[in-house]
Formats: sequence, structure tokens, C-alpha cells
Amino acid sequence: MAEAAAMRAVLEAPGVKGLEVLRLPCDDATNEKDAVTGLIRRIVVTADPPVTSAFSVLNLGKVVELFAAWRRGLKGVPPYYAVKCNTNPALLGALAALGAGFDCASPAEMDAVLALGVTADRIIYANPCKPEAHIEHAASVGVNLTTFDSVEEVDKLRLFHPRCKLLLRLKVPDAGDALLDLGTKYGARQEEVAPLLCAAQSAGLSVSGVAFHVGSAVSRVGVYDAAVEAAARCSTPPPRAACHPCASWTSAGA
Repeated sequence: MAEAAAMRAVLEAPGVKGLEVLRLPCDDATNEKDAVTGLIRRIVVTADPPVTSAFSVLNLGKVVELFAAWRRGLKGVPPYYAVKCNTNPALLGALAALGAGFDCASPAEMDAVLALGVTADRIIYANPCKPEAHIEHAASVGVNLTTFDSVEEVDKLRLFHPRCKLLLRLKVPDAGDALLDLGTKYGARQEEVAPLLCAAQSAGLSVSGVAFHVGSAVSRVGVYDAAVEAAARCSTPPPRAACHPCASWTSAGA
């Protein structure tokens, strides 16, 4: 989808359509940062009634630009936007129109995405430790892909969403410079992988792949190398493993 056509689709998307969308006053003599600053000032000066509280500016053109860059750089790898980062309906609607999938961590996030007309097969329930009622909610709305990192989660999924496909959440090497290292909270260690795969197999659940989180705001691209290597090791079971990983694996992003 060319960027011009993509922008037209975004402007017609649920969450965006019906909003007043302003054109960014940007030309060769004005850089983007100055243009955004100028737009904010114009809104403050001309708003009727006057602006009396904080507001945000969403650059839909930048969303289209970054999505196109992803598609060019990672062909065949669909992005799944982490809804917890920003739940603005216009942003979610724009991403949905562009073809993104969605990484949701709660029923509220799933419902926000589904309300925009996104089909449930474009959602990953990316929370490895879920209340039983939330698992039942995912089942009721047709979200059939989720993460896990414990035997306890396998037991809950067997009881409350047995049709759900699973992604094994891994603990990957610490980047050392992450603003927030979620490896201290979530993720299976390498020695736990085989027992967890066996538990899922015994429960009759299908493990479709692996997932990992390298940490928030990491600054070194190389940290993904170690994470991908850890994920790749999951496809080779230990010699004495009681059961074997799935024959087919897909890699879920951070």
C-alpha cells in the first residue's frame, strides 16, 4: 500500500473518521519539530472555547511513515502493536487500517481493539499470568493466541480456554541498559522450557511458538541477537526430554 493510499485509508478508519484532522504546516524551510510546535501554538491561540487543560497531538503521517518503514525492513513480519503503550482510539484505528496486529494485556485492551472492527485473529493476548475470568473473556470474544511461562498457566488454560494456541514466553539475556527489565517478572528460563512444553502437550494444548521481551527503551540493537538465539534453542529439545517441541514454530516479537 503506497503511503498516499495508506493515509486515505487511515483517514477513513474507525477512531479517526469524523475527527477534525489538521494538516501539518511543514515545508522545505520548516523542519517537522518546528512544524509540530507551531501547530500546538496555533491550537492554543485559536481554540474556542480556550484550552484549559493538557492535550496531545497525534501525527498520523508519522504513523503511516513508520509503518511503511517496518514493512520495508521486515518483509513478511507483521507488527503487533502493544496497546498498553497508547490506547488512543485514533492511533489504534490508524494502525488497524494499515493492517497491524495488536498485543493486548487485558480484557479492556482486547475490547478497545475489537470495538474498532479488528478481527480477533489479529490479537495476541500477551500476558503470561492471567486471572481465570480474563481467560474466559478471551475465549468468549475469540482471541485464541496467548503467552504462558508456568505450569499453573497451562492448567488454567486447559480448564478455561482449551482451544487457545500458546506462545512460550522466554526470559532472555538482560540488555543491561533497559529502562524496565521485565525478565525479573516474566519469562521461562532455558532449563524450564522442556518441562513447560511437556506440560502443554500433556494438557492437549498447542504451542505455536515463542515470545520474548528484551526490556523497555533498550538502546542496543544487538540485544535482539541473544534473544533470537535463545528462541531458536527452543526448537531443539534436550536429548533426554520426555516430549518434543512442536514441529512448526513461529517467532513472536517483543
